[in-house]
Amino acid sequence: MIRAKTAGGRRRVRTGSEGAEERLDATPERLMRAREAGEHASRDADRVRRVLDPFEVMRANRVLAPHDPKLNDLRWIIGEQLRRTHQRARLDSLRAVAPDRIGATGYGPRPGLPQTEAALYARDKLRQAEERVGPAAWPILTRIVIEGGAVRDCRGYVPELATPWRADAVITDRLRVGLDLLGGLMGVTRGGGE
Repeated sequence: MIRAKTAGGRRRVRTGSEGAEERLDATPERLMRAREAGEHASRDADRVRRVLDPFEVMRANRVLAPHDPKLNDLRWIIGEQLRRTHQRARLDSLRAVAPDRIGATGYGPRPGLPQTEAALYARDKLRQAEERVGPAAWPILTRIVIEGGAVRDCRGYVPELATPWRADAVITDRLRVGLDLLGGLMGVTRGGGE
């Protein structure tokens, strides 16, 4: 039992379960990223916070591999690696900087590659991923996995299909195939024990 002061100066008794709920809640960083991405964080009846990312929802509903839960999770991990590679590439923050200022952040040296070299390596990997997946699936992968869009947001990438459910099926299939093609490049492969 924890006692906490309220705004009126009165003491409110908080049970251990309320304290546990606060510790298990989404981190402030996760909530900030969700707000920046235009996602809505909400609490359901059980007071569990949910951040609705369409790619996460696809994993939870087994859309990535309906008949194989392991493959579903594997494809999600490949997508997460693609998302992290995009974040390391720092494509959102490209700006012209004087060469003498590169690396002068004041935080001291980092182990491994300098930040700019790590970004260059990630950009090369993204370029390889785009070439491997191809022009039909790459815009779908970037929209759903990297930008956090939904399948219906990609219907414009399949203009030859007018029926929404057919377009959604083609988009989902291209997403699955694209993730399968990127497994080796992203360093995520199926174990040999199967």
